[in-house]
Amino acid sequence: MQTARRGPVPLHGAESTSRTHFMYLSHLSLSYFRNYKELDLTLAPGLSIFYGDNAQGKTNLLEAVSMLATATSFHASSDREAVNWHAPDHIAHLKGNVIRLEDDLAIEMIIFDPTPPTFNEEAGTQPVSHQELPSGMPRKRLKLNGVPRRTIDVIGQMKVVLFAPADLHLVDGTPDERRRFIDRALCQIVPHYCQALMMYRKVVTQRSALLKRIRDQHEDPGLLVYLDERLAELANQIIYERQRMITAMNEQAAPLQEAISGGKERLKIVYRPSLKVDPAWSPFDAPQHFLEQLRAIRRKEILQGVCLLGPHRDDLEFLVNGVNIHTYGSRGQQRTVALSTKLAELAYMRAHTGDEPVLLLDDVFSELDHVRREYLLQQVIQHQQVLLTATDLTEFPSSILEQAHRYHVTAGQIS
Repeated sequence: MQTARRGPVPLHGAESTSRTHFMYLSHLSLSYFRNYKELDLTLAPGLSIFYGDNAQGKTNLLEAVSMLATATSFHASSDREAVNWHAPDHIAHLKGNVIRLEDDLAIEMIIFDPTPPTFNEEAGTQPVSHQELPSGMPRKRLKLNGVPRRTIDVIGQMKVVLFAPADLHLVDGTPDERRRFIDRALCQIVPHYCQALMMYRKVVTQRSALLKRIRDQHEDPGLLVYLDERLAELANQIIYERQRMITAMNEQAAPLQEAISGGKERLKIVYRPSLKVDPAWSPFDAPQHFLEQLRAIRRKEILQGVCLLGPHRDDLEFLVNGVNIHTYGSRGQQRTVALSTKLAELAYMRAHTGDEPVLLLDDVFSELDHVRREYLLQQVIQHQQVLLTATDLTEFPSSILEQAHRYHVTAGQIS
C-alpha cells in the first residue's frame, strides 16, 4: 500500500469544519484504468503533489477521482478510452473511500468496454487506437457502499472542483466549454438539476429529429406540441439554477479579481440564455413565455431541422471594467479571469452544499506567470484537500513543499 510521504502536517484550513462538513478522499484504488494496471493509494487531508515527467499518469489519477465524483471524464469523449488495453475481460475498476463527518462512503465504478482495441497484424503488437474502432457503448456500473445505484444518485456524493490547463481558456474557448463548466458544477450541487439536464438533452435530440421529419413532410407539425411543452418546463429549471449560480459566483469572483489585479479590475460574469428571460416573470409563468418564443421561430427551426433556442445554446460573458474580454482582453487578463472564476466556483459549491470539495489542480502552475502562481498557491493551501500535479517540484516554494505530501509518478506507478 502506498502512503503519504514527507509532510504529514495538514494545511491551514483543513480543520475548519464549523463552516463546512468534514470530507476528504482517504483511499483510491484503480484496476486497469488508463495506464494504471493496479493502484492502491492512501491519501490524507491537506496538499498532495503528484510530480513526474509528462505521460506518466498524473492526469489519469485526477481523472479517476473526478469520475468517481461526476461519473464522467474531463479527459475523454468516451468512457471506453479509460479501459486499459490489456484489461482482463476489458474491465476497468475504480474505487474511492470518502471520510465524512456523519459517515464514511465507498464509491465504485466499473467500466466494461464491449468493443476493446484490436491488434494490427502489420504492426505486430501495436494496438489500434480507440478512435479507429467502430463506436460501441461502454457499460458503466456504479455502487455506493457496495449497493448498485443510478448515476444520478452517485454524482455529487463526493464533490470535486477541477482546474486543468483547458480551464485557462474558459474565457476565449467555445460556448460549449462554458456550458460544460456550469453543468459539471451544478450536477454535483443540485441533484434535480442533473436529472433535468439529462431529460432536457433527450428532449432536444427527439425534437431535432422530429423537426427534420416535419421538414421532409414525413410528420405532422402538431406533434411538436408535447415536446415544446417539455422543453419549456425543463429549460425553466435549468435556467433558474444557472442564473442563481452565476449571481452568487459574482459575489466571490469580483473581489478575487480585484485582489489579483491590485484593485485595478472589476469582474462581472454575465449569463446569456438564448431564451429571453424577464426577471419580472414568476417561475410558474416562465415556461409559457418560453413556449411563445418557440412558436415564434417554429418555421425557422423546421427549415433548419434543429432546436435554435434553449439552454443548449446558452453562453457566459466575462466583463472586466465593463469590457468583454473574450474580444478585447489580453491573454494574461483572460487567464486571471479564469482563475477567479474557478475559485468562485469552489466557494459557491462549499457555501451551497456545506461540503468542502476536493480540489484537483492538473499542471496549471506551469501555465501561469509568477504572480498568478503565487496567488493561486495562497488560495489553495486554505482548503481541506488538494490533489495537484506538476512536472517539477521547483515550481513551488520550500514553505509549500514542507507542508505537502509528495508522490513521484512513473509509468503508472506511484512512490
